[in-house]
This record gives sequence, C-alpha cells and structure tokens, in this order.
Amino acid sequence: MPDLLTDKNRLGHWALKVKHMKLKSRVAIITGAKRGIGYAIAARFIREGAHVVLADVNDATSEALSLSSKLGRAISIKTDVSNDSDVRELIRQTVEVFGRIDILVNNAGVEFAKTVVTTTEAEWDQLMAVNLKGVFLCSRATIPVMQEQKGGVIINIASELGLVGEAGVAAYCASKGGVVMLSKALVIDHGPQGIRVNCLCPGPVTTKLLEDVFASSDNPIAMREAFESQTVLKRLGRPEEIADAAIFLASDDSSFMAGADLVVDGGWTTR
Repeated sequence: MPDLLTDKNRLGHWALKVKHMKLKSRVAIITGAKRGIGYAIAARFIREGAHVVLADVNDATSEALSLSSKLGRAISIKTDVSNDSDVRELIRQTVEVFGRIDILVNNAGVEFAKTVVTTTEAEWDQLMAVNLKGVFLCSRATIPVMQEQKGGVIINIASELGLVGEAGVAAYCASKGGVVMLSKALVIDHGPQGIRVNCLCPGPVTTKLLEDVFASSDNPIAMREAFESQTVLKRLGRPEEIADAAIFLASDDSSFMAGADLVVDGGWTTR
C-alpha cells in the first residue's frame, strides 16, 4: 500500500519548488550555448523553470535534449550570431515555438592571445564580428519583440578584460569594452520601455575558450599560472559560478538594476 503521507509530502515539496522558481515559464535565448558558460547558464535557467533556446554556430541538439525536463523545455537553433539572416531566423523560430522572448543572453564569443601588432586584419574582423557585432545583431532583432511585450531582459556577457584590459589580448579587450558601452547605450534607449540591459563580466573561467587561449600562447603553462595568480582567490572560476550570477540578472531579484556591470572575477579587477 502506498505511503499516502509520504506521497503528499513529495507533492507539497514539488509544488513549493515550482512556486519559487525564479524563471518559471519564461523564454530565454542563450547564444554560444553548446558548451562552457553558455551551457551552464542554459542548465541553470532550466532548473529555474525557463524554456531555453540554445543558439550556437554548432549543432546543439543533443545538449538541448539532455536539458529538457518537466521543469522547462530546451530546443536548439543553429545560429551564426555574426550573420544577420541567421539571427533573424533565430528570433522568428523562437517566437513561433514559444510565442515570446523574455530573456536574451548574448554569450557567444571568441578569443585568442595576440597583441595588436601580431593580430591580422582577418582575425580582428572575425573576433569583432562575433563578440561585438553579434551582440548588436541579436539585440536589434530581439528588442522589437520585447517592445511589443512591454518588457524583457538582455544580459550581455562581457569580461573583466573589457573593464581593465590585459597584456596580449588586445582585440578581445577592445571587443568586450565595446560590449560594456553598448549595453549602457541600449538601456538608455530601451529601459523606459521596460527592457533591462546589464553586463555580466566574468573573470578567467575554466572553459574550452580559455583553454584555447592558453594553447595559442607561447607558454601555455605560464599563461595559466599568470591568470590564476592575478585573481585574489588564486584559482580559475567555474562556469556554474557565472550561471548563478546570470540567474540573478535574469530574475526579478535584480529588478532595479539597469546598465550595470556585474563583475564575477575572483577579485581580478581589485588588484
């Protein structure tokens, strides 16, 4: 015979959990969501009840399937954020499937370890196309949907290196500095329409992107140690730690934050 009291307690616990989900039934697009910080944010959003679109230049169908649950649904839409037609199709499909867009997380990015002198024009153009133009294109295509809804949240993943700069990553610093200032301009224009825009500025985080940066340097081990030593906590961050901050910015917990730079860098910028 089933334990009715236990079953009742389980149902009560589940109902309480659903009630307190920070993003229940909200629809979020996350770019660069196949891996790293983007995937961690998608997973965290799902646990808080959101429906999530994993937008990535690579197919993320298997990742979407693994994230979908009774808490929230995840789908994958292959998207090159530097391509306007791809971005417009991303927005069209999202609205077609879910009917709205409540949250846009502009996370897609590329990075390499070079100075201005050693960076080629093609490398500069590629990095700016993804890191800065991608934020512009995705925001431009999403804002009209949010205007019609009379509200929404945009989170732009910048970097601590868009605030303080660093040796050997000139193009990346320039692109992320651009993201910081674009975010402030966006919220001045669209905050009065109920669209909150904030920057999330991670420090060095253990992702493939950062591992590729280390690998592209002359001395990967020394570069890793240098990054670790420049944080007060003397370690690299974890994608899940950035995802926790993203939940705060996406939810009503940050309802009075607009045009802010939320720095999660292990103390890098305090030195």
